[in-house]
Amino acid sequence: MKEQLTALFWLTVRDPSEAAVVLMSRPVPRNVGWMILALGIVLNALANFTTLTLFPAPPEMNVPFLTAPFLYTTILGCGLVLLVFSFYWGGRAIGGRGRFDDVLLAIGWLQYMRFAVQLASLLLMLAMPGFALVFFMGVGLYSIWVVLNFINVIHGFNSLGKSVMLVLITMMGLTVGMTLLLSLGAATAIGMS
Repeated sequence: MKEQLTALFWLTVRDPSEAAVVLMSRPVPRNVGWMILALGIVLNALANFTTLTLFPAPPEMNVPFLTAPFLYTTILGCGLVLLVFSFYWGGRAIGGRGRFDDVLLAIGWLQYMRFAVQLASLLLMLAMPGFALVFFMGVGLYSIWVVLNFINVIHGFNSLGKSVMLVLITMMGLTVGMTLLLSLGAATAIGMS
């Protein structure tokens, strides 16, 4: 199993489209897909807080949800669940034919990829701090390419343009939705109704 996951990791790095095909060829039940996503969220939160423990942010950059583990994990989880539904329904709306379980598994798998990158970044921060930032930014840009290819394969678009459109529409929708949600929460917190 370890060898298969390692091979899939490197295939995702080398050829994201082929990795998406391999991932879709091994369907898992929906409840297993949710567990994969949940574990990926928890692992990413642990990696994030390990990094913050070893390299604390300056007090002026202290953002409350980044320093509260449960709140961070909850926000990350809610955001990823919304992303799964948005990629599924948004893709269907523009002619995609992807299955929900494939989108769920893909987003879950990409969380494990992200976890591996966070661990590599942490090691680089210990050994070569300057290079760690360049590495993390490069991986962040490359991860957009990976997501676009996964969406393209899952929905059968045969066009990265449709994948770009789906990602942009999804991000704008999630930004507006989260802004409204957070502003309602802030208004409630300060006593407005």
